Amino acid sequence: MKKSTSVPVRKKRKSGIPTGNSGEYFVMGELLRRGYDAQLADRNTKGYDLLVGRSEDKVLRKVQVKTVRVPPWYVNVASFEGDLRDQVTIYVLLGKEDGQKPVRYFIARNRELAKYVHKPPKWTANAFMLLKSVEPYEDRWDVL
Repeated sequence: MKKSTSVPVRKKRKSGIPTGNSGEYFVMGELLRRGYDAQLADRNTKGYDLLVGRSEDKVLRKVQVKTVRVPPWYVNVASFEGDLRDQVTIYVLLGKEDGQKPVRYFIARNRELAKYVHKPPKWTANAFMLLKSVEPYEDRWDVL
């Protein structure tokens, strides 16, 4: 009699591109709804996803968007150092694909969140941001 050998089947991970794109479009819509001027950066622009400003300011600022369906958010450690410390990042929590809960937005300057970056010892360039770290910045559109 032949023995059965079962090999666990690894579930293929979904691409994060649709999640990231939807977060950028949700943020864009919310900004336009709130009276901001906003435009998407070209695809694969390094360091930012949107240009945002007010028509009276005539200045557009670079804004990074980080989107997840379930926290934590994965971040680049370099975003919390040097000149990027003053950049605004909008953390978007989409939730499950069933759309039962509203999209949540957390808006903060990188320097305000730098102390909450969790970097596991073996990670070099990347880290993660927990929901409890960004919750105080929910709907802080005034940061822009």
